[in-house]
Amino acid sequence: MAATASVKSPVPETSSAHRAHPVLGRDDEIGLLESLLGNAAEGRGGGMILQGEPGIGKTTLLAYAEERAVGFRVLRAVSAEPESDLAYATLHQLLFPVLSLVDELPGPQAQALDVLFGRAHGTPPDPFLVALSTLSALSLLAGDQPVLCIVDDAHWADQSTLKILAFVARRLTNEPVALVLAARADEGHGADLPDLRRVPLMGLGREAARALLAERRLTEAEQHRLLAMTGGNPLALIEFAGQPITPGSTHEPPALTGELRRSFLAKVRARHAAALPLLQLIAADGSGGFDGFERAAASLRIDTGPLHRAELDELLSYDGTRLVFRHPLIRSAIYHSASADRRAAIHRALAAAFDGPADQHRRAWHLGQAAVGPDEHVAAQLERSAEQAASRGGPAAAMAALSRAAELTADARRRGRRLWTAAHAALQGGFTAKATELLDRAERELCLEEADRIPLAVMRAIVAEFAGSPEDAMALIRPWIPRVLRLDRRRFAPTVAMYGDLGTRTQQPEVWADLADRLDGLPLTPDDPEDAALLLLRHAGHARTGRIPPTTRWDAATLESLTDPILMTMVGALLRGLGDHELGRRLYRDAGQLARAGGSLGALAWNLEYQAADELARGRLGLAEAHAEEGYQFAAEVGQPSTACRNRALLALCAAMRGRPDAAELATEVLAEASDLRLTDAMTYAWRALGLIELAAGRYREAARNFEAAGTWDTGEPADLVMEVVPDLVEALVRVGEHDRAATATARYEQWRRHTVSPEPAALAARCRALLSTGGAAEGHFEESLRLHARAGSELEHARTRLLLGEHLRRDRRRSQAQDHLRGAAGTFRRIGALAWEERVLGELRAAGESARQHETGVLSTLTPQELRITLAVGEGLTNREIAAQLYLSPRTVDYHLRKVFQKTGITSRAELMRLILAERPN
Repeated sequence: MAATASVKSPVPETSSAHRAHPVLGRDDEIGLLESLLGNAAEGRGGGMILQGEPGIGKTTLLAYAEERAVGFRVLRAVSAEPESDLAYATLHQLLFPVLSLVDELPGPQAQALDVLFGRAHGTPPDPFLVALSTLSALSLLAGDQPVLCIVDDAHWADQSTLKILAFVARRLTNEPVALVLAARADEGHGADLPDLRRVPLMGLGREAARALLAERRLTEAEQHRLLAMTGGNPLALIEFAGQPITPGSTHEPPALTGELRRSFLAKVRARHAAALPLLQLIAADGSGGFDGFERAAASLRIDTGPLHRAELDELLSYDGTRLVFRHPLIRSAIYHSASADRRAAIHRALAAAFDGPADQHRRAWHLGQAAVGPDEHVAAQLERSAEQAASRGGPAAAMAALSRAAELTADARRRGRRLWTAAHAALQGGFTAKATELLDRAERELCLEEADRIPLAVMRAIVAEFAGSPEDAMALIRPWIPRVLRLDRRRFAPTVAMYGDLGTRTQQPEVWADLADRLDGLPLTPDDPEDAALLLLRHAGHARTGRIPPTTRWDAATLESLTDPILMTMVGALLRGLGDHELGRRLYRDAGQLARAGGSLGALAWNLEYQAADELARGRLGLAEAHAEEGYQFAAEVGQPSTACRNRALLALCAAMRGRPDAAELATEVLAEASDLRLTDAMTYAWRALGLIELAAGRYREAARNFEAAGTWDTGEPADLVMEVVPDLVEALVRVGEHDRAATATARYEQWRRHTVSPEPAALAARCRALLSTGGAAEGHFEESLRLHARAGSELEHARTRLLLGEHLRRDRRRSQAQDHLRGAAGTFRRIGALAWEERVLGELRAAGESARQHETGVLSTLTPQELRITLAVGEGLTNREIAAQLYLSPRTVDYHLRKVFQKTGITSRAELMRLILAERPN
C-alpha cells in the first residue's frame, strides 16, 4: 500500500505525462483518472467505475491509478465469486489495514464496526450505521492525506459492501477521497452504483493494438485477423498472438470468456499439470487464507509443495493477507476444470476445514455448494449461519444463506418458513425485488399454517406501502385484521395501526368505523404500550365516525414508552389528528431519533414524511423542506420509491408555498410519478401545490380546477387529505363567483373538522365562513379565525387570513385597518420565505395606498435544507461529530456546510448562530 508523510499532487504539472503513460490506447480514461485524483487531492472527492468485458484492461487501469496516487493512502480490495454471499467480505478487505482507526470513531459507529468484524459482541448493526461508520473512518483517514479506494472485480462484491460503497459515493463531494472500481457489466451481481461515473472500456484501436503486438512477429494480415477476432481486447490479443490463426472472413469477435478460459486452462495444463488439484482447491476456497486451505488439502491428500516453492507465482499472488489468482479468468477456468463430483468433494473438505465459531457462515456455504439434493442437515447449518450473518448486520448474506437452505429443504412447511425469513432479510437489506420474489415462492408452499401466512401477508403489505401502491397494501392487509387481533393483538399492533393509516392514505374513511368496531370488544390494558396504541386507534375510530366527541385523555407516558419507530410515527399521526399536537410531535421526533440511532433509514425516510407534513401544516416551510428532502434522499437510498415520491410531493408543496420558479414543474413531475405508482396521497399534495401556485398569482379559476382535481369532497365520507384542501378551494370558488359551490364545500369541511379538537381546522372553517359573508358578519368570522390561528400556531395560514381580511377591509375603504393587517401578513410571509404570497400582499398594500416593496427575507429561510438541518442541530448544542452522526454525513461535510452558513448569515461563531436561531425560529 502506498503511504507517505506528506501529500503531493498526483498529477504532474506538465502535459507530457499524458503522453508518456504506459497504458496503450487509453488516453481518455487516463485523463479521467488523473482528474479524479487531482480533485481528491484538493478535497473534492468522487468516484468512477471502469466497466468492460474480461481482459479489456480494467485491472491495468486500476494499477495505473494506484501508481499515480502519489501522497495518497491506498486501500485495495479484490472481490471474488465465492465470497459474493459473505456479508461485508469486500469491505473487510478494504478496511482491514486501517481497523486501528475504529477506536477514534464515535461510540455507536466504533461498536458497529467492531461487531461487524468480529472484534466485539453486541446488537447487530444496521447496514446504514455501518455505512456511516465507513464514511467516518475514510474521512478520518483522509485527515492526514488523501485516500484512494480501489475495488477490483466489483461485480462479485457482496451486496452489503455494494450498498456501503453506494452510500459513501454519494457523500464524497467535500472529502479528499477517490473511489475507483472495476467491474464487468454483464456478470455476477452487477455493481449498481448510480453516483459513480461509469467509464465503459472498449477494445483497443488499430494503432494501440499494433503497439501492443510490436514484439510479436506477426504479418500485417495476421494482425488484421487477430484484431478482428478479438475485437481489440488486450488480454485476448496477447493470449491468441502465440496461437495459430485460421483465416476467416467473419468480422464478428467470438465469445471471449469461453475462448480465454480454454486458453488459460491449456497453459496451466501444459506447465502445471501436477499442481492442477491444488489450484482447483485454491479456486474453490476463495478465502485467500492458509489455515483452512491447508487442512482441506491434507484431507484430500493434495500436495501443497508447489505453493511453498513459489512454483505457481505466475498464476497466484500473495499480498501478505490473501492468496489470490492474478486474473479472475484463470481462477474460473481452473475451478470449472474439475468435474461436478470433484467440486463437491472439494467443498466438503473445505467445510470440514472451517471449524471455528467465526467460520460458521463460510462452512455452511461450502456445505451448500457441495449438496446436490435435499439435505436437512446442511439446510439447518445454513439457517444457523444466516443468524450469524444477521447478528453482524449482514442481511444480504442472511438472505442468500436462507434462500439456499430453502432449496435444500424437503418439508414444504419448513421450506416456506425459510423462504419467508429470507424475504424478511431481503426487506431489511433494501432488496425489495428479491423480497417479492421470495415471498412469491413462500406463498406457493401449500402447507403453511395461518400463523405463517399472516406475517407473509403483512410483509407483502409493507413492501406495497413502501415501494408500491397503498391500494395494493390495503387489499393485502384488510382480510387479515380480524385474525391478527385474535391471534396476537400486541405483536401485530403495528399492522392494525397500518390498516388505519392506509385508510387515510387511500381516502377510505370507512376503515375507521371498521377499526372501532373490531377493537371495541377487546380487553385492552391502558398501561401496556401496544394496548395503549390500540386504545388510541379505537378512540380515533369513534371520534372520526362521530360516535364520541374527541378528547385528549390518554396516558402520554405509556405511549412514549413505545419502541417501534414505525408504530410511534403512526401513533403520532393519530394524536395530531385528535388535536394533541405536542405529544404527537414528541413521538414523531423520538421515533426519528430511534431510527437514526439504529441506522434504520427506511423507517427514518417514512417518519420524515410525517414530520414534514406536520411542519408544513404549521407553516414552518424551511423545516418542512429540510425533513422532506432528507426523507426523499433516504427513501431513494433504501429502495422505497413510494416513500420517496411522497416526500418529493411535499417538496413540491413547499416550493409552491415559497413561490419558487420550479414549483409547477416539480409538482407536474410528481403528479406523473404518483399516478404511475397509484399514490393518492402524493397526487393530492401535487394537485394542491399546482392550485396554490395559481391562487397566489390570482388565477382563481385555474386554482379551483387544480384543487378540485385533488379528490372528491362533496360526496360520501370526507377524506382527511382531501378536506385539508377545501379552505383553498373555497377561496378560489368565492373569487370566481361560485358562492353556492363554496358554501357546499364549507359545510362539508365543517362536518369533517368536528372529529378534532385542534384549533387550526376551526380557524380555517371560520375563514371560509368569512369569505362567504359580507359586511360586519364577515369581519366577525375573520376575527374569530385570527383568534383561533393564534392558538394553533400556524404562521402561514394566520398570515393568509390576515391577507384576506386586509383585502376585505380595503374593499370596504378602511385603508388604515387594511394596511395594519397587510403589513403584518407581509412580515410573516417575508420571514418564513413565502415569496409568492408576499408579492400578492405587497400588491394589496399598494392598492391600499401604501408604497410597498419587497424586503430582505429572514436569514434562516435563505439556507438550503441541508444547511438548515445543520444549523438547527447547532442550535441544539451538538458538536460537528454529533451532527455528522445524526445526519449521516462526515464531520468534514458538516464543517463545509457550516462555513457556507457563516458566509450567508455574516456571523463568525457558533454562539452567534445559536442566538440567530433563537431569534428567527418559530415556536
